Amino acid sequence: MFKAYKFILILAFGFSSIAYAEKEELSSTQIKKFKNGIFEVVSLKLVDNAIYKDEFPHDLIPFHIRKDKQHSLGTAFLIKENTFVSAAHVFSLEYRSLFSDNFAVRDNEGNIFKITNVEKYSNYRDLIQFSVEGNTSKYHKFDLAENYEEGDVVYAAGNALGEGVIFRKGSLTSFTYEPIDGKWKNIRYSAAASPGNSGGPLLNLQGDVVGIVTQKSSNENLNYAFPIKEFKEFSSESAEFFTNQMAEIESLKQLRYKWKFNAKLPQEIKSLRVQAEKSFYTRFIDARDEFVTKYQKDIFPKHENVTKYLKNQPNKTVLSIIDINGNGEWMLYKPEDERQIKISKDQTLRFSTNNKIMGGYQFSLDKPEGKSLKEFVNDKKVILDTFLTSVQWNRQIGNIPVYITSYGETAYEEQYEDRYGRVWQMATWNDQYSDRAMMLYCLPTPSGVACDFVETSVAWLEVQKKGYRDNLHRLMLSYSAKLSEWKEFINLPDDIIPKQFRNSTFDVSENKVVFEIGEFSGDLENLKLTDQSKLYVAAEIDPDNINELIVGSVNFTPNSNEDGTFYISRYYNLGEYATDNYKDFWRKFSHQESPYNFEVINEGRLITKYLNLMASEEKEKLANVEDANLGYLVGCKLQSEVKVEEFNKSCDSFIKGIR
Repeated sequence: MFKAYKFILILAFGFSSIAYAEKEELSSTQIKKFKNGIFEVVSLKLVDNAIYKDEFPHDLIPFHIRKDKQHSLGTAFLIKENTFVSAAHVFSLEYRSLFSDNFAVRDNEGNIFKITNVEKYSNYRDLIQFSVEGNTSKYHKFDLAENYEEGDVVYAAGNALGEGVIFRKGSLTSFTYEPIDGKWKNIRYSAAASPGNSGGPLLNLQGDVVGIVTQKSSNENLNYAFPIKEFKEFSSESAEFFTNQMAEIESLKQLRYKWKFNAKLPQEIKSLRVQAEKSFYTRFIDARDEFVTKYQKDIFPKHENVTKYLKNQPNKTVLSIIDINGNGEWMLYKPEDERQIKISKDQTLRFSTNNKIMGGYQFSLDKPEGKSLKEFVNDKKVILDTFLTSVQWNRQIGNIPVYITSYGETAYEEQYEDRYGRVWQMATWNDQYSDRAMMLYCLPTPSGVACDFVETSVAWLEVQKKGYRDNLHRLMLSYSAKLSEWKEFINLPDDIIPKQFRNSTFDVSENKVVFEIGEFSGDLENLKLTDQSKLYVAAEIDPDNINELIVGSVNFTPNSNEDGTFYISRYYNLGEYATDNYKDFWRKFSHQESPYNFEVINEGRLITKYLNLMASEEKEKLANVEDANLGYLVGCKLQSEVKVEEFNKSCDSFIKGIR
């Protein structure tokens, strides 16, 4: 009897285990039923506007993506007639997107339902409730769970990787405070999640919604869902937009700020996006104003140490940026690793990178033969196309680089004159394949253009534009070109040429150059200058007027294949900011002591002569040399093979010609 009783107990225990195991799984019937209420969030694909060097390898794109006319964005689930729930970040209504005007949901048979009104929205909580056009009566409507606790078996359901709705089992492992203010506790669960799952339901074994799938853990196999109780309690009266992860950063100073915006609901989805985007952009502008008001004496150009920089400015013929280092010294940060591509006999692209500047590439591009400088500067499409082709710009399809030669016509163009009177040629392009944007900011140069190339998301494009304009005064550029190119450059119309060159004159005739550039002018003869000779002009900020650019030096090179230059440069008394070496230089320079007394110096390879023009008897002498804060260094350098007599004759002719 005892044994039989024991046997019966074992059987009972065994049957109980089987029943319990069955209860721990969703049945195939349940999954089919629930799948009927889970939809894919999609947006209509746009026509790819990029032009490729070779035929686009469509066969490398997975079939289901290649043939689909929609972009797969995430998942949504039906809770009542025509009403869906998803995660806010699937839509990101605060940001502009090329795809955001065509939001819809799609069932597993491919039927499309256009999204109309937003009924709940919070990017802070990562939730959205919206309505659609059409009849959804045949689809499953999910109930929202009343209770759930740690240890519950859950299923994460969603359109993983855009390849159809799947269900993956796990457990509700814990609850964790939301990271900003701890206003609620998010669900952590162990079921797997993939891109595309966002916005899908986290279900219990009855098929009720426990949470909205929102985030995949980056460092462990625990994922996050927004608790459905919090969703039910969240108000439907207004949309909530909030972020505390914004900052204005410049010159080692930082202003962190928040953005908060509310809009009445229900509201048409496109209208809500436009309102939120406008508010977000306005907050960015206001924050910049707050930053400048708070830190104007700590940033360029009003920082107390800026005077030292302005009186000893370095120069570069590619776009460079003024910034402060950790020791409080202002510097010109120049691009690194400059590379050069010879496009043709007369056209060269030089490009490099500078992580201090917004764009990914800074480049200078010579105009092509047969095209006027004015036409070239205004043809932004040709400029970008040439850059893309030359650097072999590409997108990866699988593991294959697909080379892009053009993004077609510009989406937007403008001219923007900065505080120095430099007219920036700006243009943007949309990459409709990737929802990204390209932006060029270019300045004309005598030989072509100098540009910064920016690649960004469409969402951040307007913010990038404003941020770029706010920093144009820190971008510096000097100029070097053939004399023939300078003649064309200074004749550009005022709406193209930089202000400091607008009243310039330039003429090259047989063995004679007549010029007026900034405060420098002259009639130069017998210097073997031709159309092919080079002229370098340094553009500098006026220390006495920080909103003006001046010509800091001019440098003539008769033959670029040989050493030898004639130049005149501004130098300043740095006073308390001067190093010991500079103090020694200034004392000798201002008093015309050797080597600044116009003596011939034979350095082996070069013969040189230096002179402070303002302190010399050749020109008008300063009233009080010792108190002078400004001097002009005239220099002549020629190859040592030149006879001293010939060298002196050329150098004297240069000084005599300078006015």
